[in-house]
Amino acid sequence: MPNSVSRLVQEYQIDDAIKGIPGGTESFPLSQLARKAWNVLRQDLPLPLMVLNRSALFHNIGVMNAFLQANGLAFAPHAKTHMSPQLAELQLASGAWAITAGTVNQVQVFRKFGISRIVLANQLVGRQNLRSIIEALNADPTFEFYSVVDSAENVNHLADMAKEFELTRPLRVLLEGGFTGGRAGCRTIERARDVIAQIRKAHNYISLAGIEGFEGVISHDDPAVATAQVTKYLEFLNVLLAELKPEDLGEAKEVILSAGGSAYFDLVAKSFREIEFFLPKRLVLRSGCYLTHDSRLYREQQDQRITRGWQGDLLKAAFEIWSYVQSIPENGLAILTMGKRDCPYDYYLPTPLRRYRAGETDLDLSSCTITRLNDQHAYMRFESGMDLRFGDMIASGISHPCTAFDKWRFIPIVDDEYNVVDGLITYF
Repeated sequence: MPNSVSRLVQEYQIDDAIKGIPGGTESFPLSQLARKAWNVLRQDLPLPLMVLNRSALFHNIGVMNAFLQANGLAFAPHAKTHMSPQLAELQLASGAWAITAGTVNQVQVFRKFGISRIVLANQLVGRQNLRSIIEALNADPTFEFYSVVDSAENVNHLADMAKEFELTRPLRVLLEGGFTGGRAGCRTIERARDVIAQIRKAHNYISLAGIEGFEGVISHDDPAVATAQVTKYLEFLNVLLAELKPEDLGEAKEVILSAGGSAYFDLVAKSFREIEFFLPKRLVLRSGCYLTHDSRLYREQQDQRITRGWQGDLLKAAFEIWSYVQSIPENGLAILTMGKRDCPYDYYLPTPLRRYRAGETDLDLSSCTITRLNDQHAYMRFESGMDLRFGDMIASGISHPCTAFDKWRFIPIVDDEYNVVDGLITYF
């Protein structure tokens, strides 16, 4: 990790009240973690345990950076994925233009650790949320903040709160474009024009910085249909951008056009680079899950990018969750010591990868399936005759990083030999 990681994180105290830390461990600062010389395969830490592979992490950063450079894109990775100031700092050190947040609480976390440019990819609503942001803007003239709007009511709310809390400089907003059946966002050009007109009326408090959207919630069983729907939506964002006039953007020196989750960012890049505008464009991608990738959901999305002509290196799954076989109560069923408290289950259940047993060759578990999770148990079906025993260590892949990070306050970072070389702290 970068040497400049915030002292607040490096001084974070680790002890055995934190999941994943051995019982009896006395409190120590995170900065001293590597000195413990812990190794996962040697069972120096209790299982279940989710670990992040360092080499895969840095490989994925390299893959994304190469893509960004090849397509002339700026990057504001979505930090709600990990809620780790260390990873946010790593992303910024690797060239990110900003960090994206999804809630004001998330903004507050990253402001606490000194991040100075944040995109809130969400509508800003509510008295305390507005007060927090306005006070942060007034207190620090170097703090750059953007939120999104999709209604005249939203604009009026921002202006009212800005007046009440005496905002000293206009709040920068991005007009959000939406689609029928999706989340927030203007569905029509007519509604977008109404919002733009309201922003101009509130110009003392609100300034329009560009257009924003999110295509990641588009899905279909047929990948070709999903691709067509995403492409159509991105074309609508381009039309919204073309609607903007010089008087709408005031004294802006550039216009922002932003979209791009972790599934269709190749389509975003293709669509955005084709549009012309009267100001320089900052094309901002906001992917978050690329850092760790995964073993099914985003692996399948990567397969679809390959069918669409992806030419770069491939992302690697950087997360594994380790557990023990705690019982084999019937033929073909192993009960593992992990459950819903430890791993994501919102899209797919964990994917068994391999069995580790000291002194023996690893056993491939790709034919096995986890069919069910309880809070602390996983049900793994295996083929008759497979060599599994009580106490075996099982490595599984995860699906959907966003709901993997939030299960762990502390996540060990390991090298390829499973030595613990660093650790992440999350702030969910």
